[in-house]
Amino acid sequence: MNRDLLALSGQYFDLLVIGGGIFGAAVARDAALRGLRVALIEKSDFASGTSSRTSKLIHGGFRYLQQRDFRLVFESCRERHILQQTAPHLVRPLPFLFPIYEGGEISLTTLRLGMSLYDWLALRRNVAPHQTLSVERTLMNEPSLSRKGLRGAVAFYDCQEDDARFCIDHILHVSELGASCINYCSLTGLITREDRIVAARVRDEVGLCTFEISARVFVNATGPWVEQVCGLTPFDAGAVRLSPAKGVHLVVPRLTRQHAIAFQARSDHRILFVIPWGDYSLLGTTDTNFGGDPAQARVEQAEIDYLSAEARAIFPDAPLSDSDVITTTVGVRSVAASALASPSARSREHRVVRTGRNLLSIIGGKYTTHRVIAQQTVDATYGLLGVAAPPCRTAEVLVPNRRPAAAGEKISEAPKVHASDIIHACQQEMVVTLEDVMRRRTPLALSRAGGPEVASTVAHLMAPLMNWSSDEERSQFERYVEEWKRSLP
Repeated sequence: MNRDLLALSGQYFDLLVIGGGIFGAAVARDAALRGLRVALIEKSDFASGTSSRTSKLIHGGFRYLQQRDFRLVFESCRERHILQQTAPHLVRPLPFLFPIYEGGEISLTTLRLGMSLYDWLALRRNVAPHQTLSVERTLMNEPSLSRKGLRGAVAFYDCQEDDARFCIDHILHVSELGASCINYCSLTGLITREDRIVAARVRDEVGLCTFEISARVFVNATGPWVEQVCGLTPFDAGAVRLSPAKGVHLVVPRLTRQHAIAFQARSDHRILFVIPWGDYSLLGTTDTNFGGDPAQARVEQAEIDYLSAEARAIFPDAPLSDSDVITTTVGVRSVAASALASPSARSREHRVVRTGRNLLSIIGGKYTTHRVIAQQTVDATYGLLGVAAPPCRTAEVLVPNRRPAAAGEKISEAPKVHASDIIHACQQEMVVTLEDVMRRRTPLALSRAGGPEVASTVAHLMAPLMNWSSDEERSQFERYVEEWKRSLP
């Protein structure tokens, strides 16, 4: 797919979406399905921010029962069901166990009551209702769990997804619908006239050229950068305020047979997850205040120590030293401003805020509810356009599965990646860099195959497809390896 910059600079769009994470991709898809002329720009690669650094879950949010946020749980369960129907190749049921240990804050009785409410809020849309397991059945399912103080467990279902792949497939569908989606295209300014934005100044980071994009409505879907974008306007953006939270995950050797494990941390009583991820497990997540540049967020040793220690408490024989951590991810969540001191206690509710006459900003929200967030944003867009909104179609229209059958040389066994996957990504999925392929078009970076040896093979395969010179191939490889090293403990 070519970078069609002339299409961006030569048209007058109904809607310009700023930000190519899941919220921006979902807004663009909803708007394009309803017939609007849509453009989307992303300063880096699609899904390169928080949208590729999540727990890889589409979940009903049973954690929010502790906050008595029943409306969010209901909404999340409904959206989980819709996404299972519209993206079955991406959203798959995942069995969970929540073991209960003696001395913990949550008793087995309390958890059973909470899960009964969770099932009820799902309105029979769960894969299966929860079950209470004895100590023996718990260990039969997951024998690596600690036996010491184990009182039993509750078994239930949520769903798993590949967050980066989910976002990329949305972008590909948006492009098929006729929208213009460009990655590595930075917003440098907003041109205003009275109380309206009339155009965006942007810079193509590949061709190093600048131009303007004109639109009637602008959507700020930049996640933790949302305040910075609003700061480019002269409008009062007092309602656009965040309390950003940093979340870290570790990729470690596989800890469970088939279940994801939800458990309560012993040090601070937060709910943590151990989630199957191919031949590996994802361990997370932290939830701490963050006040810096989201692009510079890094994993700290204290965060690795915290997650490893909590996991060792319930997996006492697991390999969880620093040398066992395969890689890490860190993302900054766009959480609405709150006076609550604890990031974990802050609501994950979302708001769509208007500033000026035609700028809409998405604040807060979570991956699971991206579709309904997009629906509300596009409804608001039609309100600003002054016309009646056609019905939203995203609850029925499938997200297309454009992945080809695996063929040719095998690049990696775990995860299974073939040369054909690399070729397809370069030719059809708007790839610009080696990291785009290693981290977002494939899951190679989140595995033992994420290091220099495989990266060199992939870069060599990409070079003729991307018209890279030998110097550019070397530069792409070196930049990727530098970033990969930053993800190591």
